[in-house]
Amino acid sequence: MKLNHFTDYSLRVLIYLNQSNPKSCSLDELSEKLNILRNHLIKVVQFLSQKELVVTKRGKNGGILISEKANTTGLGDLIHLLEQDDSPIINCHSKPCIFMSFNCKLKSFLDIAYQAFITSMNQHYLSDLVFNNWEIIFSSQHNTTKPSA
Repeated sequence: MKLNHFTDYSLRVLIYLNQSNPKSCSLDELSEKLNILRNHLIKVVQFLSQKELVVTKRGKNGGILISEKANTTGLGDLIHLLEQDDSPIINCHSKPCIFMSFNCKLKSFLDIAYQAFITSMNQHYLSDLVFNNWEIIFSSQHNTTKPSA
């Protein structure tokens, strides 16, 4: 299984916000610290805000804060929500498969494995992703790196 970029970026944002809690941060700070293009982060933060995983405030004293909901939701449920797909592994109907009419069990096996993955990940929370050496992570960043696309 491979997570999409949106899920990857969203998890990075949530991990970062959880570390800097209760301090709010800006899109520019997230872009710089996480090395992700600001345009990608706009979409990510809007989605996280709509799902009440972050709180956003505009204006001079505004910023982005992690919500209590994000901290109390299992990582598996966060991943499933961020993937935005009820059949993330295989969809036999999107590109019709010749094996469907012959009772192929591949989708069923993959769905069971995906649910086991989600269940396993739900044993963990953002609080389990706390770094002891948070400052060191960002002190080694060079100003010459460009955000990834």
